[in-house]
Amino acid sequence: MNRQATRDHFLESAAEWICDSYSLSIHYLATIEQGIFNIVDATLSFYPLPPEKVDNFAIKAGNLLAGREIFSSLKKDEILQRLTQAASGHLEVHDLQLSLQSGAEMDYYSEIPHRDTGFSDLHLMVTGAHLRPASLSESIVTDNALRLATPPFDGMSDICSWLQLTDTRVNGRAPSITLRIGPPVDIIFDETKVHRNKLRLTLSAHPKFDTSRLVLATREFPGRGIETRKQASNLIVWKQVKKGRRSGVLNLDLTNANSVLAMLIVGRRTVRRRWFDDPEKAINSRYVATQLFDKDLKQLKHALLEAVDSVRFEQGVASLLFLLGFSSAIQVETQAPDILVTSPGGKLAIVECTTKISDFQNKLGKLVDRRNALMKTLETTGHNLQVYAFLACGLPKAQIAVEERQLTQHQVTLFSRENISLAFDQLRTPTSPDEMLDRAAALLSEKRNAIA
Repeated sequence: MNRQATRDHFLESAAEWICDSYSLSIHYLATIEQGIFNIVDATLSFYPLPPEKVDNFAIKAGNLLAGREIFSSLKKDEILQRLTQAASGHLEVHDLQLSLQSGAEMDYYSEIPHRDTGFSDLHLMVTGAHLRPASLSESIVTDNALRLATPPFDGMSDICSWLQLTDTRVNGRAPSITLRIGPPVDIIFDETKVHRNKLRLTLSAHPKFDTSRLVLATREFPGRGIETRKQASNLIVWKQVKKGRRSGVLNLDLTNANSVLAMLIVGRRTVRRRWFDDPEKAINSRYVATQLFDKDLKQLKHALLEAVDSVRFEQGVASLLFLLGFSSAIQVETQAPDILVTSPGGKLAIVECTTKISDFQNKLGKLVDRRNALMKTLETTGHNLQVYAFLACGLPKAQIAVEERQLTQHQVTLFSRENISLAFDQLRTPTSPDEMLDRAAALLSEKRNAIA
C-alpha cells in the first residue's frame, strides 16, 4: 500500500467508525522558531467513551510548548475535520496552530495492514521533516524552565515520559503526529463463554453506532465441516441504551466445539479476533498438567499481567512459553539472555524480560548484541540457524517508550501485556511453536516493507 493509499484508507475507515460524542485526547510537544510552531511529537487519541477525568494543561518553557487538551464530546463532522487536518500535518490545540515542518511530502505509516492480530484499533502516523537539534545550552534552559513551570516537570525526559511522547530532535527520528481511534463496538470477555456446545457472547456498542455496519462471524474447533463456520450478525439481540452503552447478546447453538473463534468487523476493518474455550474441554496436555497445580492459572496470570517482581515475571514468561509448546530455559549466568527457547523443529530464540519503562532501551540493546553474538558463534560452528529475538514486557504497548521502526530495524518482536493476554487464550488448544516463530518473522518482514 503506497503512502497516499495508506492515508486514504485510514480516513475512510475512520468515517465508518466515528460517531457523534466520541472523546479526544491530544498530547503534544512543539518548538517556537521565528513565530512558527513546529511539532516535535504529538498524539491524538479518539475514544468512544468520555474520559474519567479532564485535566488539561499547557506549558511554555524556553522555546518549548508542551501540554494536553481533552475534549469529552465532539461531533462526528468536527472529528473528521481534525483527522483530515492532522493527516496533512496540522494540529489545532489550546487555540494554537501547530504544524509538522514541511520539507519533502508527508510520509504515512499504519499498523492497519498487519494480519493475525487479536485486536486492531485504527492507527496512522504522519511524519514530517527533521527539526534542528537543540544545543546543550538550549536544553539546559528548557530543563530549568520545566522545573519552574506549573505543573512542574523534572526536565525534558520527565515530561516526555509523562506525555508518552519522544523528543525527536535528539533521537534522529522525524517529528510525527500519531492518530489512534478506538472501535465503536467490542466483545465483553467477562460476559462471553462457551459451555457444552453453546456460545453466549456479549457486545458493548456506542449508543449512536449503526449496528448494521457490524459483522460477527464464528468458527468452531474442531468443528464438523463447513457448516460450523457461520455469519451470526443477524442473530444478535440488541438491548436499549443503558449508562451510555448499548449491549447486544448472541446465543448460538454449536455442533462440535472445544473452542470458538469470534471475528468482529466494523465496516471493512477487523476489530477483534478472539478464541473462547469450553473450560471442560482441553486437549493440550501441558495445560492440563499445569492447571492441576495452579487452578485457572491464577498465579501465572498474576506474575505476568500484574508484573511487579522481575524474577517472577521471567519465570512466568518461561512457563507461558512451555505451555505454548516451546522448550524454555531460564539462564543462571547474569551476562546471558534471560531465557533460551527452542521449538520442536529445532528453531532457536532468545528472550529478554523487563517490567520497567526505564529499563527498556537497555534491554533492547542487550538483546540485539546477544542475538548477534549467538548467530556468529552458531555460524562459526556450522549451525546455520536463524535466531529469533523477543522482548517481553509486562506493560501495555501504549506505555512502552519504543518506536515500532526501531524494533523492526533490529528484527526484534515485542511481547507486551496485550500479547501475553492473547497467548493465554491459545493455551487449551495445541499450537505449532514453529509456525508461531514463522509468523513473527513474517510480520517483522511485512512491517519492514511497510516502513520502506
